[in-house]
Amino acid sequence: MYSYLVGKIISSNKKSITFENNYTGYHIYVSDPSMFEIGKVCKIYVIKNLSINNNKNRIVEELYGFGKYDQKELFLKLINVGGIGYRTALNICYNDVNQLKSLILAKDSDTLSSLPGITPKIARAIVDEVYIDTDDTTSNNKSAMVSDLVKALKSLGYEKKEIDLALHNVKVTEGLELSDLISSAIKLIVSEGEDVNKSTSI
Repeated sequence: MYSYLVGKIISSNKKSITFENNYTGYHIYVSDPSMFEIGKVCKIYVIKNLSINNNKNRIVEELYGFGKYDQKELFLKLINVGGIGYRTALNICYNDVNQLKSLILAKDSDTLSSLPGITPKIARAIVDEVYIDTDDTTSNNKSAMVSDLVKALKSLGYEKKEIDLALHNVKVTEGLELSDLISSAIKLIVSEGEDVNKSTSI
């Protein structure tokens, strides 16, 4: 059983990377391939999943990889939640891990369901079944800030996909005012919209 591998990123696509370790290439599913720089030597934490292909009646081996140990740790908790499989858990880990932990800790399923890859049903299951062992008040503060940001963007009429974009790219830091956070989120959403309009007009 692998804990982690050290090697080089050879290539990537939308859902996975090819990772070379000791002259062997591994196909590894990751939540965000853009985080892994092609040609760079790095450590990747891995989990192996064995499943049976019903059509061909054979065992299929899949590797799931994470750039940080806390991502792997949360992934292991998620796959133990009823209704969450490996691929769904990986999609959830696309989000910021600290943000996920703070929302789970605060039992904020509403804000959690606003994040990419998480439906209201999955959000409720996560807050009910995932235990986060922490007394970090900073996490609680961040959770409240994120929740307030989501409510503010919804009240301004922004759609879920726009809110998803903001939550994934705007970083919540200690001492940041909510008004500044909202302003940054709106600028990001507007900028993304302008880029889309430019590409469609070409």
